[in-house]
Amino acid sequence: MRFMSFAASALLVSGLLAVPSAAADNSSNLVVHEWGTFSTFSGSNGKNLVFEPYDDDLPDFTHGYRPRKSKEGPAGGSISLETPVLYFYTDRPLTASVRVDFPKGTLTEWFPQAAWTEHRLVWNDVKVVPHEDVQLPTERKRSRYYAARETDATPLRTTFQNDEGKKGTEEEKFLFYRGVGTFELPLTVRAHPDGRFDVRWTGKEPLDDLILLRVEGGKLRFRVFSLEKGSHGAIHDNLQVPETDATEQELGETLARMLTSKGLFEKEARAMVKTWRSAWFGEEGTRVLYVLPNRLTDELLPLRVEPKPDTLVRVLVGRHDVLTPEREKSIDTLVAELNRETPGEDPKRQAASKELQKLGRYLGAAHQEAQARLERRR
Repeated sequence: MRFMSFAASALLVSGLLAVPSAAADNSSNLVVHEWGTFSTFSGSNGKNLVFEPYDDDLPDFTHGYRPRKSKEGPAGGSISLETPVLYFYTDRPLTASVRVDFPKGTLTEWFPQAAWTEHRLVWNDVKVVPHEDVQLPTERKRSRYYAARETDATPLRTTFQNDEGKKGTEEEKFLFYRGVGTFELPLTVRAHPDGRFDVRWTGKEPLDDLILLRVEGGKLRFRVFSLEKGSHGAIHDNLQVPETDATEQELGETLARMLTSKGLFEKEARAMVKTWRSAWFGEEGTRVLYVLPNRLTDELLPLRVEPKPDTLVRVLVGRHDVLTPEREKSIDTLVAELNRETPGEDPKRQAASKELQKLGRYLGAAHQEAQARLERRR
């Protein structure tokens, strides 16, 4: 890990060190676009659960508040802030500074190197270098990280100084960061035993279209829906997953159109879809996808860019995974099988463990809830 000295980092992040403003000749048109994801997870009753965020899907060259080689990921939370990336577009070289805050969470990973405190990242002296060849870091290990590069964004070059006083340079096509928090988003999804879902939105600003999708047995089904104003926020009761199978291509095109309608360039939208296709379209389960209102995005993730962009677009997608009562019952059965005390290797227990692994990062939360339900039945 390569960090500024703690004192310099703290002064910079607190604003006591000067952040260089753009020079007069840096006044060329600047466009900044951002996309990212807020993920949440709940049981069928709509109660949000604490789960483990993604961690091992990042290249080792990315930075974090814990050394990546330790294999110790960030602690879980009820909110996973996943892969926001900031793109810059300009036809003239300029120097920018960027500060992003996560007041209700912890910023856990980022690239290129930045000054870090728990709730803030500062990239100082970011060189935006159009028409230059840059060396983008790569590794043999596969990662969804690289799909975000498939845009026409202007390359970036940053410099930093580590604790030993040595300077280094890092290059990329975007600024990347992640985080985790424990707070509530104003979306609630409840699942009923007959396949119906109730969706509630209590945010101050309305939502546009949402997507309900289910991945089960290798089959994908989805529908686009909207919410209606109710006495306690925006609602949609008795929502059902359609009975007609769809393709990943159809869902990808639908989502890309949703993202471009919010201001992303087409290549950016497709890069985001490609980044999360295996998770959103491939992981077993039921989930809702939606775009957060701009005001809520700015409230949860205050962002400052200098020089001030002529255009700033921020598109944060909400992903909410919900367990159905049927799946909870199945998980209870599997956990009960694991609880059986049997000598030696037991094929049934091994099969139960393998099936539970399909829950991925939600395994710990789902297992704990199942164990609690089993205890109550005793």
